[in-house]
Amino acid sequence: MKKHLTIAVASLLSTVLFAAEGNKPQAIPVMVVEVQSSNQSLSQDLPGRVAAYRVAQVRARVTGIIEKRVFEEGSRVEAGQELFKIEDRSLRATYRARKADVANANAAYSLSRQTLARYKKLLSLGAVSRQEYDSNSAQNQQSRAQLQQAKANLEIAAIDLEYATVKAPIAGRIDRALVTEGALTSKDSTQLATIEQIDKVYIDFTRPSNSSNQGANGSSLKNIQVSFSDGSQYPHLAQLEFSSMSVDQATGAIALRALVENPDSALLPGMFVRVKMPIDSASSRLFVPQKAVKITPQGASVHIVRDKKLTPVAVELGEMNGTHWFIKSGLKVGERVVVSDTSILGTIPNAQFIGMTGAEMQAAGAAQKQK
Repeated sequence: MKKHLTIAVASLLSTVLFAAEGNKPQAIPVMVVEVQSSNQSLSQDLPGRVAAYRVAQVRARVTGIIEKRVFEEGSRVEAGQELFKIEDRSLRATYRARKADVANANAAYSLSRQTLARYKKLLSLGAVSRQEYDSNSAQNQQSRAQLQQAKANLEIAAIDLEYATVKAPIAGRIDRALVTEGALTSKDSTQLATIEQIDKVYIDFTRPSNSSNQGANGSSLKNIQVSFSDGSQYPHLAQLEFSSMSVDQATGAIALRALVENPDSALLPGMFVRVKMPIDSASSRLFVPQKAVKITPQGASVHIVRDKKLTPVAVELGEMNGTHWFIKSGLKVGERVVVSDTSILGTIPNAQFIGMTGAEMQAAGAAQKQK
């Protein structure tokens, strides 16, 4: 098609040049296309990166030696599943000591209550002073507080003993172990592994701040297409979960986050993908090929053939979609815009032009050959 069209154009141009040499000026053919309308929705193709729906760092909650790893690296684990065993002999001894402290404090509190009850009777008989009774009452309150403190210490010891068995905080896929058996862990500082929940994942991406603001509400964007880096389309549609209310001063972009189901774990955290985000609802709009539009500091314009002259027409551009520009104003449906290179044609003095579509040029070329 393109080869035949080139031959047709060359044939027409040769006829024009030949006629010009014979002082018979002829109109130079330029390729045009008709302005068309479309009802398709506008969308933007943007790069994004996959992030896990939940990420949990598994850390040691007590200090001790790792005795055993009880999970398979890279496997799926459930919330509460046992992952590591930490040596707990010292923790068990601490628990027994705290349990004995509770028994001792309980005995002291029981004796204090009995003593206070006797002093209360003696006070009513006038056998003891009020000061002695108040002193025993205060000792009774101290004994009760010491018992409560002992019980709290016992609870802390029980929690520490429970932490000797490290369990999964969330369900998901667990990465490789970061420690081995025999390693010393420190309380709240040693990371043992990482769990990521990826049965659904986030896709983080940005869009230019000057894009259409329509569709910024997450409740209305539930049909975001996701594609892999090789161009193949992901079977599940994403929906917008978050749109930043501020613009990044360094990039001039707005951060967005979409959520998509990932039942087969085809999307992995850190993976680069493409998202096709709707930015405008379907409505009738005009479009022309990108090569028909000339953009200068003064604005955008196209050329049309009017009275056999190349005439620039200022237009207001909308969004770019593939190889076309949507036109907000300046043109009408059916008008013909020039797609030939006007930078050279415009320099020909006293030239006349005729606009022809690709099909018209082919037909004219075929007719020229028959002569």
